[in-house]
Parts: sequence; C-alpha cells; structure tokens
Amino acid sequence: MKKIKIYSSKKKSFLLLLGSLLFVIGGIWMFIEAENLANYRRSPIFLKGIGIISVLFFGLGFYLSIKQLVKNKLFLIIDEIGITINPEKNLLEIINWNNIEGFSELKIQSQKMVLIKVNNPDFWINNEKNLIRRKLIQFNFENYGSPFCLSAISMQINHVELMKVLNENLEKYKNQHAN
Repeated sequence: MKKIKIYSSKKKSFLLLLGSLLFVIGGIWMFIEAENLANYRRSPIFLKGIGIISVLFFGLGFYLSIKQLVKNKLFLIIDEIGITINPEKNLLEIINWNNIEGFSELKIQSQKMVLIKVNNPDFWINNEKNLIRRKLIQFNFENYGSPFCLSAISMQINHVELMKVLNENLEKYKNQHAN
C-alpha cells in the first residue's frame, strides 16, 4: 500500500509572505501619507480607505503564510482506497476510486485547477455539515460540473504533476476495485 501525501510548499508560502508584507507596508504608507498623495481626483479619505483595506486583506495573507511556514499543511492523501482532501480537518472524507469518473482541467484567468468528476455529487453536497463549505461545493458543482476543485498553487507539486499522479492512481486502483 503506497500512500502519497502532498503538503504545502514552503517556497510558495515564503513568496506569499514577502508579497503580503510589501502590500501591508504599502497600505500603512498610503494611510499615513494620504494627505500628501491626494490630488484633485483622489480624496485623502479614499486613499486612507484603500490603505486600510490593503492592510487588512494582505495582513490576512501575511498571517496565513506564516502559519503555513511554521506548520507544513497536509493537502491531499492519495492511496489505494481513494483521495482524502484536507485530511487534517476530516480523515473520514475519502473519495473512493469507484466514485471517481475522472479528472479534468479548469482554467480561471491564468490559474489552472483540477476538477474531480464524481458519480455521486449530491451525496457530497448533502453530507457537508459546514454551511459555507456546502455552498462552495454546490457553487463548484453548478458552475464547473464537479463539487471538488483542487488548485496546486500552494502545494509542493505543480499542476501537471498533480494531474499525472491523480490519473495514474485512478487507472491503477479503479481497475483493482472493479475486479
């Protein structure tokens, strides 16, 4: 039994940390210098608002990147039973290989994502207890045809490698469970 565990990428988390830090510093600077930056088209209140929004939004990114740098987050477990998404939150949410029809790619702007096509999407939507997550799963299903949408952007693996690993394991284990 070979288990593949895919964790968060320290390099990508560090880049997020640097980018967030720059925007937080920029937001603080914009807030402090709003009167000096204001001109006839931009009021100081507008610039202070942008500064506050920048600090709040990118401050959250800063916090999350530090959290990922300190603790390596486990995103996926792929084994002979199936795929476990977000195993640190719920080890019971295993998508069995016989419930997976295949994988497809989705491109939103320049970001590629992997859709897990399942033969029982209503089961996953109805059994989700968290209301926000249920709405997200339902949105994914209604708009993209799958309740599960994975992005490799913060994983140790890139999009092409993720697709390859998922397809290889689907072919290998789905055939074993069919026999």
